[in-house]
Amino acid sequence: MEQEPTPKFEALEKLFGENFNPEKTIKLEKDLDEDNEPRELGDYESYWTEFRNPDSDEVVEGKIYLPKDGVAKDILIISPGYKGDFALQEAKYADDFSRDGRAVIFLRHNGLRIEGDDVKNYIHCPEKQEEASEKKQKYIGKKEKFSWNKANGEILTALKSLGNKIDDIGKIDIIGHSWGGSIAVNSMAELHKDASEAAKKIEQKIDNVILMGAMLETRPEVFENYREFFESEAGKDYFKGMDAEAVMNDLISDGEAIGKMTAEDLPFNVRLVGVESVADADIDLQGETLPFFTRMKELNKKGNIVFKDLKEFEMPEKIGGRDTEVHDYPLDRVRRWIGKIIEKK
Repeated sequence: MEQEPTPKFEALEKLFGENFNPEKTIKLEKDLDEDNEPRELGDYESYWTEFRNPDSDEVVEGKIYLPKDGVAKDILIISPGYKGDFALQEAKYADDFSRDGRAVIFLRHNGLRIEGDDVKNYIHCPEKQEEASEKKQKYIGKKEKFSWNKANGEILTALKSLGNKIDDIGKIDIIGHSWGGSIAVNSMAELHKDASEAAKKIEQKIDNVILMGAMLETRPEVFENYREFFESEAGKDYFKGMDAEAVMNDLISDGEAIGKMTAEDLPFNVRLVGVESVADADIDLQGETLPFFTRMKELNKKGNIVFKDLKEFEMPEKIGGRDTEVHDYPLDRVRRWIGKIIEKK
């Protein structure tokens, strides 16, 4: 029996060349809302795909929303927090930002289990779950065990996948929520270390890096509060072979690295924007956000921190079947802030 040929995805080829995986690409006919209910796509096309860093061969998967003509002049990359249920917001972000020639890329975390109803808030794509079951793909990304440290390069992988088409892109904006904020900072630092011409071209296209409730903690004694949590998480099999002690070691080393970062460690042209809530129990503004932005004040575009007590505004009671919290940042108001931040000048 002859094997069916791999379908072509011309819109993705225009943007990524060979740096996406057609065998892990699905053209989506529907989307999901934040309650995991099917909804019609907006004025855009949507795909699930795998992006590849041609320099390291690292990969990362996620959804991409493209203008219907397939021409993406600007890019918005979004990395969710742990375990990734900020992906529940992706349809709203696509509606707001996948226009005027902008593609929206909503990443997932490597090592995340695909099968099972208990991960639907993080995968947020039944077509991917069905295809993965047929192809016996159990986890996002490659086959190795989950690594917190390697996951810090997921945004870098997405950026590098744009490399051979970077001259056709106007600008790139990045959003990192919670752990995704740490991933954004670490990816920016790794990109800035890369002296290659291709990396410098990508770097020059990055405009805003928006850190939403970002995990920028630097104090080892604070990380110890997470130990029991990750020991519990390691036994739940959300991530392949998660080792709680390895995660804790990575958290502490990450904190040390972030605590030493200065403006010289990040692309000089980016504008760092902190979107925070003073009611957020998960984020210690004095302990992490303010010192970080103080050290970054010499970036070409001075970092802006937005402090708003989001409890003043109406929050939905549930998202994806669970109780909401301030750290979710689901409000229309937040997306309006982002719209103002990333609009072309």
